[in-house]
Amino acid sequence: MPELLHTRAAGLVGRGGAAAALERLLREKRLVTVAGPGGVGKSALAAEVVRRMRREPWSAKGTADLATLDIPGLVPHALARALRLDRDPAVPQLPALAAAIGRRPALLVVDTCERQAAECAATLLHLVQACPELRVIATSRVPLDTPVTFPLPPLAPDVAARLLRTAALALGAPRDPDPEPARRICAALGGLPLALRIAAGQLKGHKADDLLSLIGRPERLLDLPAPMPGLPHRLRTLRASLRWSQRLCPPGERLLWARASVFTGPFTLSDTVTVCADDRLPPDELARAFEGLAAHCLITPEPSDPGAFRMTAATRAYGKHLLERLGEDAEFRRRCLAHCLAHCLHNAPALPS
Repeated sequence: MPELLHTRAAGLVGRGGAAAALERLLREKRLVTVAGPGGVGKSALAAEVVRRMRREPWSAKGTADLATLDIPGLVPHALARALRLDRDPAVPQLPALAAAIGRRPALLVVDTCERQAAECAATLLHLVQACPELRVIATSRVPLDTPVTFPLPPLAPDVAARLLRTAALALGAPRDPDPEPARRICAALGGLPLALRIAAGQLKGHKADDLLSLIGRPERLLDLPAPMPGLPHRLRTLRASLRWSQRLCPPGERLLWARASVFTGPFTLSDTVTVCADDRLPPDELARAFEGLAAHCLITPEPSDPGAFRMTAATRAYGKHLLERLGEDAEFRRRCLAHCLAHCLHNAPALPS
């Protein structure tokens, strides 16, 4: 396996139960897609499962990162190269790869499947059907059309705080951050491990209260560097990670992402229709875009309010940037304010007669 995949498993915090569950699922189902937002730790989790299974007698093993694969039809070639089973490139590679694996025990990690989602799904399904001892972990920011998906959500608040403290001390912070500011930092960052590690890197030179002020200006947060050497470019900052997600979204989802960034708290589909719909984004198209943003984990359910969703501070900041580029920020801030005022007036208690 490439060294980078192993280094991503270092310092994995709060994912022991997920790693054990993914390993059990992989042994039973043989093809599992780990799906979740950028920076949530999909590659690190795959690396941990590989580490746990490293002593098994694999005849072939490898990892293929498809982030730079731009030409359709080359997924089988990339997988064959990762397993060191590539053959004459003039030969149809998928049947040749299936024949080369045959009944040999093989372990394959296919990272960053989202750009070639349809081809990845078809290729991997063919391989596991043809090769009874092949096991595959795929990672993707969008669910693949495969039978088994392992959703990887952001960290729960207590685990997120533990990661923040552990990473801060490991990166040279002079003291353990105070629990209450740490909790508020984790809440603002939505429990996303990449964002938490970026924040932890700032605690070497800032107090937790100062970092909270910085997070209050999330446009600055977008460009803080991740303190982890060797990360791919798409994960070196939150802006780079969100730009990667933006490129995966069709136009309607991009437009709704921009417009929904005006909500500073939880919002429902009904709220977004009222505030964000117009001739360019009619209600039925908006509803599909809303589902798409949820599938990409760019909006996440609000636990305390069934049916409501929210954006993290960084996702909102990136959406605000998109909205400003569209020249629509003043209009949709006005519409959001009018909607909030109408909601408050509607729910205000009646005055006594």
